[in-house]
Amino acid sequence: MFVPIFIVLLTLVPLHAAGRSPAKPVKRHRETWHDFKLPSPLHDEVIVSLGKAEFHNHDTRQKLDEDLSNLACDDACMDMNVKNITKEEAEQSLVYEKIDLNGAKSVIRLPIDDKFVDYINAWSNKGDTLSQQQQGSHDRRKREVYEYDTRFPIQDPALYETSPFSAAVKLSTGCSGVLIGPQYVLTAAHCIHNGKKYVKRLKDVKVGFRRDRELEAGEDIADAFYWIRATEAFVPYEWTSSGKQKLLPVEQDYAVIKIKRESDRSYLNISVGTPENVASGTRIHIPAFDKKDDATLVYRFCRVADGTQEVMYQVCDSEKGAIGAGVYVRRWDREARKWSRKVVAIYGGHAKFYQDHARQDYNVALRITPLKFAQICFWTTGSYGGCKG
Repeated sequence: MFVPIFIVLLTLVPLHAAGRSPAKPVKRHRETWHDFKLPSPLHDEVIVSLGKAEFHNHDTRQKLDEDLSNLACDDACMDMNVKNITKEEAEQSLVYEKIDLNGAKSVIRLPIDDKFVDYINAWSNKGDTLSQQQQGSHDRRKREVYEYDTRFPIQDPALYETSPFSAAVKLSTGCSGVLIGPQYVLTAAHCIHNGKKYVKRLKDVKVGFRRDRELEAGEDIADAFYWIRATEAFVPYEWTSSGKQKLLPVEQDYAVIKIKRESDRSYLNISVGTPENVASGTRIHIPAFDKKDDATLVYRFCRVADGTQEVMYQVCDSEKGAIGAGVYVRRWDREARKWSRKVVAIYGGHAKFYQDHARQDYNVALRITPLKFAQICFWTTGSYGGCKG
């Protein structure tokens, strides 16, 4: 059951609009949000050409449904503790595959220095200490949380060009995504690659931006969007090389698509979404195009039920078309002295979790960890130190 729209809108309207004085920023957000800004160690790229990419020729949506059933989180993914990474582990995690418009693909490795690794370890450990102090004896294993269905459709066409809804996009592969730069879209990896092959030729992948008008009688759903062709895509190599595995690693299920030209829509910045910044109980927001054959943008909100260092368990209701959508939070920007929105995770749908040889299924979102933040930042700016989150 949908929440009445006027109730949801009341939660979004500033208090001063109702004749009250503006609410003061919540102090907890100021204390618990840890800014993240990496040093920028640039070295010569090590590039290995892999020739032409392979593609599937059957129905994309059907194949995505099959691939989704193979997403899994193993013991390492389920770990709730912060662990220091080594230089070798960081370098391996940051290896990625790039594909261009002509289908040529390459694997790229960027050597990093000790300063890079030291910063990530120091930041993670500092945040983890503060997080443990704030959470106290909270039982982090309680995951089954049920709430009202908080979805409601965005019906005013003017809102399609208003942030944060302006950043929500629809992929021609049947997924959603979020605009994180003038020409860059963040989405789930399995929306473009199933661990073995790319689900479509990149030249056939398009990113749709909802037009600020209603469909007229007789118009096709595709006419509700203006589409921009993809020119490059970036995917973790640990994902694209996982085809021989029966189960796909949910912690690597993220990708960035570069589009041919800048859109006229405002985008959302990314930030680190580890439990130190986005703890259990934090309200998250997800705008997405839930259905393949529907141009309706659906907004929902819910609270993080629990999670690990890699994923968050959440109870936002959605459908398969929402996979790949950006998950954002509102945070207090201490420098600008105002509230802002940051993308901290990618909605992933349902995944299998294996712990102590037992399987459970959860509704998850993939957290943007410090290493993922660095990776996405490099893909969009060409520098690990080009972003602040």
